[in-house]
Amino acid sequence: ANNHEYNIQFKYANNVLSTSKYNIITFLPLNLFEQFLRIANNHEYNIQFKYANNVLSTSKYNIITFLPLNLFEQFLRIANFYFLILVILQSIPGVTSVPVYSTVVPLAGVLAVTAIKDAYDDIKRHVSDHRINSRSAMVVRKDTDNDVVKWKDVRVGDVLRLENNDFITADLLLLSSSEPNSLVYIETAELDGETNLKVRQPLPETAELENDENAL
Repeated sequence: ANNHEYNIQFKYANNVLSTSKYNIITFLPLNLFEQFLRIANNHEYNIQFKYANNVLSTSKYNIITFLPLNLFEQFLRIANFYFLILVILQSIPGVTSVPVYSTVVPLAGVLAVTAIKDAYDDIKRHVSDHRINSRSAMVVRKDTDNDVVKWKDVRVGDVLRLENNDFITADLLLLSSSEPNSLVYIETAELDGETNLKVRQPLPETAELENDENAL
């Protein structure tokens, strides 16, 4: 007891209390590792990392943002902005003798026609997004029946079972295939316009699992 020089050679643990997870050196690599850590088919575990969902959205507007955002985009065009300045100047008494409605009516007509066209195009995008997001996907569950969910409800870490000619609306890692040599053939026409089939093959460590869903 009380022989510090003798006891220090045994390298006992110190008495420093530490409840922190990181220090200035380990923060970045350890934090990134934890953010990208995934456990397959453990929804409760993966949800804590708040990964992005799988909802596809190609639309530009919603019912609240359409009018202000569309008008802002239209007035970014030089011609529309020029006529807007004319309307402001003509509305000031004494600046011009030309009646203000001579500029307001044509400008309002152009803005209305363009807005209707943009709204029609965006509605079609909303319909297309809803159709794609509502497609069915089969999530493999260990020791239980598989769940059929919508593609928008697929989450990071889910193991999916795909059939021939299925549409894929997510970034997936191929684990195994029932085809010879575990090969799969995919078409990426909706991404790059190429209609030729591309060959993909899983890692040897998972390819041997084939259709064993419990192992996956």
